[in-house]
Parts: sequence; structure tokens; C-alpha cells
Amino acid sequence: MTWGQHAIWTALQKLRPGDHAYNVPLDGPVPGGMPLAVVERAFSGLLYVHDALRTRVVAGPDGELRQQLDGDGSAPLHLRPGGPAEAAGIGAALRDELWGRAFDYAGEWPVRFGAVVSEGLVHHVVMIFSHTAADAWGLPRLQGDLQALSLGADPVEVRAEAEQAGVLQTLEQAAEQSSPRGRRLDAAARRQWRTAAAGARAPQVAAVPPGEPGAPRYRRAHLLSPALPGALARVGETHRTSTASVLLAATAETMADWAGTGRCGLQLMVNNRFHSGLGRASGPLAMEGYLAVRTEDAADFGELLARTRSASLATYRSAFYDKRALEADLAPYAADPGVVFERSCWYNDQRVAAPEPAPADWSPEAAGPSTLSWEPATDHGGTVSYVLHMADKPAAVEIAMTADTQLFTPADIERLLRTIERTVLDQARQQG
Repeated sequence: MTWGQHAIWTALQKLRPGDHAYNVPLDGPVPGGMPLAVVERAFSGLLYVHDALRTRVVAGPDGELRQQLDGDGSAPLHLRPGGPAEAAGIGAALRDELWGRAFDYAGEWPVRFGAVVSEGLVHHVVMIFSHTAADAWGLPRLQGDLQALSLGADPVEVRAEAEQAGVLQTLEQAAEQSSPRGRRLDAAARRQWRTAAAGARAPQVAAVPPGEPGAPRYRRAHLLSPALPGALARVGETHRTSTASVLLAATAETMADWAGTGRCGLQLMVNNRFHSGLGRASGPLAMEGYLAVRTEDAADFGELLARTRSASLATYRSAFYDKRALEADLAPYAADPGVVFERSCWYNDQRVAAPEPAPADWSPEAAGPSTLSWEPATDHGGTVSYVLHMADKPAAVEIAMTADTQLFTPADIERLLRTIERTVLDQARQQG
């Protein structure tokens, strides 16, 4: 297996039976409709182009997990009747249905296809991927290839073009990671992790009074902010940096203040597609790197932003490794009373859209207020203290927080989300 496959597999096992929560959905309308036979051919072509979608996770006789690439076979296409007017609602229900079941990683291909059909025309398509086959940053490639195939592109030519561009399929990735170059990358990344571990400091967390006996442990809230896209763009333009760095710096400041430590330690999800041969790869490549940022004594947000940018670059470079070897490297720190290495706090910026420049007359008030919504409580949170996800939404940025209710009350969660947003908005106002 590749490093990414093995890391995802291990994480999914810890979440069972709730591992379906990490299934990766992709769905959308088909304007004007498209003949079902065309959509079927496009789905089949996608299976041909991307080996990861025909790859199962199997244990060999020695118990070692391996990727098993199937050269032939089939995947079911789940159909629901519905015309253009109701296709979106039916498609959303089908997406939730197919997403809500865990995959049999050894026994079935890691993809499910669905379509809403009326009089032979498809008006909405649904794809659900196991996280062993795809991550969020691979979705644009999958979506683009599906569109090309549905418009008549030859799967053989699409695959050949990717091969000529040097795109590595998952078996090729595993071979590259086992090569001398791959071993050097792995060793360098793990050295950076050990350096971060030695200087890490854990959050000082006050336990929340126990809630109702038997109540689910994790809560997840979503803050949808129409003002953040413009604010992030304005601050990024002023400081000549990316909106990712701006949002990460605001988060580091907020969480360090909450922890009371003067520094923030986060596991960042890094997409790793800047490595050779992986720019257009679709398999699971995102892995975590460890970010340690000192927020205390920063003269202003600009200085904090510079610290965050420097630390994050080191983090991005150290997020491509063999996780099994890393865990062995870090074991001594867990037993060292002089080192408190907190790895239960996660940050995942999933935004992929290029930021639009902020209009000259932009203001948070003109953009509109943010809204907060909650998901039902659950016990399926793994072993995290909290996870923050940043996502593109139409004319907005969403910040979602999943948190352990033994550490955070719902009021804490809302306050932290709004503080991250307010930190960015205040900086944007200062830019005039």
C-alpha cells in the first residue's frame, strides 16, 4: 500500500462502525439532461482511467495489507426516477444513502455510482468514494475527467495523456515510495516531526462539567461566513501571502489563547500534490504534518502571520512519509515526562477555489452576517480533542468544528468559531 492508503486505512479502523463518515461524496446536476447510456460509458471510462477506483485493500498470507488492483469487474449504478424539477432533492437523498454505508474494503471497489433519471435522461449524478481511493484534493481531477468522458473523450486517450504527463497511479506511487528517493523523503520528513515533537507544548485544558449520562461525546458546528472570502483576500493582498496562511494564523492565535500556552500545536492535513508525479493524481495522498507556532509576544498580526507562514512551509515539506515508521519514531516522546506532545488537535483547509480580489467597496456588513448550524451529536469522533475544517461554499467560506464535549461546551465551540472569523474581519477592516 502507499503511505496515504495505509494512513487512511488505519484511521478508518479506529472509527468503525462509523467509518462511513469519511466517505468522500461528489454529486451535481446535469443541465438539460444526458442520455443514460452516455453516463454509463462515462462512469465506466472513469474506472478505466483511475486505477484507485478498482483497488481493494486485502491482507496477504503474512497479514501484510496490500492494494489489489482488479483488471476487470463491474460496479453497480444506483438509479432513482426523477425529472429536472425534483432531481436535486432526489439526488441529495441518494447521495446521503450511498454515503451512509461503510465500504467492504476487501470485497468491493471503493466507489459507488448513482443517477437520477427521467425518460432515459440523467438529470443528477452521484459518486461516493471510499477514503482509501480518493481525498478531497483529488476530486477536481475526477470531476474533470468525468465531464470530459461524458462529452465523448476516449478513456484510452485520457489515460495515455495522464501517463505522458507523468501522473503516477497508486501502484506506481507505492514503487516510488519504496525507491531510494522515496526513502530519503521519508527520512527527512520524520526528522522534522521529531524536531517539532521535542518543542511541542500541549493545550492546558479545563475539563467541562459532565453532561447527561450516556449522551454522545462529540458535537459539530458549522459557521457559514459570507464576509470571509473578501476579508481573507484583502488581508492576503496586504501582506502578500495566501489566504490559507491568513486563516491558519487566525486559527493559531484563537486556539493558543484558548489553550493558555502562548503557542499552538496542530496536525495539518497536507494535500502533497506538489510532489513530482502527484499533481493530478486522484488516490489518497493527503497526510498530516505537525505545525507548532509560537503566538506569544507577536508584535502584531503581521508578525504572527510571518511566523505561521514559516512554520507551515516546514510542515508541508514534512507531510509525506511512512506513518508506521513515524509512530515508532515518536514513541519515545510519549514516554518522556519532559515532553508533552499533543496530537489530538487537527486542522484541514479543504478550499481549492482561487480567491477573488476583494472589491474596493468591500465591507463585512455589505457581505452579510454569518450563520451557525449544528449537526446531531455523535460518539464517532475518533480520539480527537477538536478538528477544524475550512471549506469553499457559494459566496462564502465555511468553518466547521468537531469537538470533544468533555473539553468544550457548545458555547465554547461557537465562541471559538466566531473568534476565528472576527480575527480575520478585524484585520481586513484595518486595511481600509
